[in-house]
Amino acid sequence: MMLLRCFVRVRFRYWQVSVIMPSGPSLFSLRVSLLILICFAAVSIAQAQGAKQAVPETSATDSDGDHVKERSEWFFRGRLVRGKGSAELRRRAYLAKLQMRVQHAAALGAATRGNGQVSLSSGSWIPLGPMPLASDATGNGTQDYHQVSGRATAVAIDPADATGNTVYIGGAQSGVWKSTNAANNTANSVTWTAVSDDQATLSIGAIAIQPGNTDPAKTVLLAATGEADNSGDSYFGLGILRSTNAGNSWTLISTANSGALSFSGLGGTRMVFNTASGQTNTVVSAMATSSEGMIDGAVTANTTRGLYTSLDAGQTWTYDALVDPGGATDATSATSVVYNDGAGQFFAAVRYHGLYSSSDGTHWTRLAAQPGGALLSTTACPPQSTSNKYSCPFYRAEITAVPGRNDSPSSTITL
Repeated sequence: MMLLRCFVRVRFRYWQVSVIMPSGPSLFSLRVSLLILICFAAVSIAQAQGAKQAVPETSATDSDGDHVKERSEWFFRGRLVRGKGSAELRRRAYLAKLQMRVQHAAALGAATRGNGQVSLSSGSWIPLGPMPLASDATGNGTQDYHQVSGRATAVAIDPADATGNTVYIGGAQSGVWKSTNAANNTANSVTWTAVSDDQATLSIGAIAIQPGNTDPAKTVLLAATGEADNSGDSYFGLGILRSTNAGNSWTLISTANSGALSFSGLGGTRMVFNTASGQTNTVVSAMATSSEGMIDGAVTANTTRGLYTSLDAGQTWTYDALVDPGGATDATSATSVVYNDGAGQFFAAVRYHGLYSSSDGTHWTRLAAQPGGALLSTTACPPQSTSNKYSCPFYRAEITAVPGRNDSPSSTITL
């Protein structure tokens, strides 16, 4: 039937064309042959384009068609944890998170919320604060690391509060937190409030409180931003935060030496006030760089590592250039600083150089006898003006001073 329809259509066009073409037996035969070829070609094209076939095609056999279970097991191999897929583990983690929120809200309880419930739909949130949290997201102990929390990089107890309840804590990337019931015997009952969430950076490396104040509402609080621990998640700082009202408001001091030096890219390692009578406006901050600050380009030619001193309780700062017997030392990271009230001196640790002391916080002298025995003897750690050759095995030192004792600082040194 298809061949007949094709013949009729082509034949009709043939008569139209033949009107203007010469006739003859040979030409007629040629036209008939062409007509037959065109019809067969049309039939072939129609079949190729999806016409119904009279003869069914033979499908290729699948050798794995009967191994659905085995293929599924192969796919999930390495994707399951004790028989649970990632989607199920994520669902359990989500349910555990909701459960912990409800438990914490209930612990805070009726004293602040009445019924102890958190209304997420209305936008109400309760900060957890620097407290350990349960880490098992699976619910079956597969990934249970017990109670964990983020890095707390600094802690300071406000001496203005005679009860010891007012405590400030700084987090690696969570800002400054304040508690006014920190002396509670039950750890879960201690409440915390974030007091620096509106600042340019939440990375905190050191906190210091000016002594001599008796009103906790007027506490002068300094927070050196940046965590200079040279790890991939240690964020650099932007300066030193200063509050004169116990953390209710802050001012960021971003430069030193009347603007010639920038704090951007540095991290505060330790910070301490002079506690001697009449000298409590003097405060020293040990500053270092973080690898993240160097990679991101925050450390520039105006960035200088080392010791900085303020004589007006943190409002303005000056870089302390160190001088060794061999000459002025290069600027390298200061990792710790303390004030020993018994000796009436500051002590500081400077990378690749050793320990230094100062009576006024501004002029520093390298200790003639370094702690550590043979490890930091004159032969192992000689006075030098440059640390480029790293000949002194003094990298990150932590110093503590025993209150009321006039002796050299007790130190723990990481070489």
